[in-house]
Amino acid sequence: MIKRLFLGSTNVDFLKVGKLFYKVFLIEVVIFLAVLIMSSLGVLPVNLSVDFTGGTTYQLEANYSDEDISEVMNSSILDVSRYQTFDNSDSIIFRATENTQQKETEFLFYLSNKFDVSDENIDFQRVGPTFGDEITSKGLQALLIFLTLVILIISYRYEFKYSIIALIALMHDLLLVFSIYVLLGLEITPSTVIALLTILGYSLYDTVILFDKLNDTVKTSRFSYLSDDSLNKTFNEVLMRSLNTSITSAIPIASILFLGNYLGLSGTLTDFALPLFIGILSGTYSSIFVTVPFLAKIINK
Repeated sequence: MIKRLFLGSTNVDFLKVGKLFYKVFLIEVVIFLAVLIMSSLGVLPVNLSVDFTGGTTYQLEANYSDEDISEVMNSSILDVSRYQTFDNSDSIIFRATENTQQKETEFLFYLSNKFDVSDENIDFQRVGPTFGDEITSKGLQALLIFLTLVILIISYRYEFKYSIIALIALMHDLLLVFSIYVLLGLEITPSTVIALLTILGYSLYDTVILFDKLNDTVKTSRFSYLSDDSLNKTFNEVLMRSLNTSITSAIPIASILFLGNYLGLSGTLTDFALPLFIGILSGTYSSIFVTVPFLAKIINK
């Protein structure tokens, strides 16, 4: 079976499997819509970083332990969202959500007493949400331009209905990552937004490979039109290629996540790697089990 998988000579009935995953897709859509509605109503809060919401930063130099950091992160004075440390340096930065001036001053004195540092030596700054707004605005613009180009290019190269299927697969991957972040309460940073845009390119790559192979199958074989046989033949041939691409892409990103957690190198790199890792797995899934049901719908019409 493994040898046939590598040779692309498997005989999986993807259309039969596709009927099952079409039902799974409908369940996913219901979940995605529920998450979007509840997050917009505030029932499920979206954990946005200080870059989006605004807040305060406190930078100081002091000797500290893991217990000290844990106590500060669990402080009841302010909601501390994250901290940052530096190699070969005693500097540490705490980021907290915006609050009243009294609470922010109280937290400043708390850090001063906690780390035995004069409050004058703590660099205190208020951070506005301008940077996050700018990233969001440009991200949405890039997304709209990207989706428009996807529709035009795929419609020109293949057919318009193929571009719609590709967009469905793309939106599935984006909404899946967003839903996981909301349900698990993971923090969304500008790096997360950049990773989401990167996911689009990866997801589209896998889907276009499938479309291109399907087009070649129809042109160069005895199948002169899109049929159940041509679709099944194509999916069996590209299955291992999709799996290999995903595995080779996911391993280095998983290594980044492992090293980041094991060595305590959390920060922008991890913020970028985590959604990218989820997106790669989702992109592999959607290029097969989201695309197949909709291609099957085209055949049956």
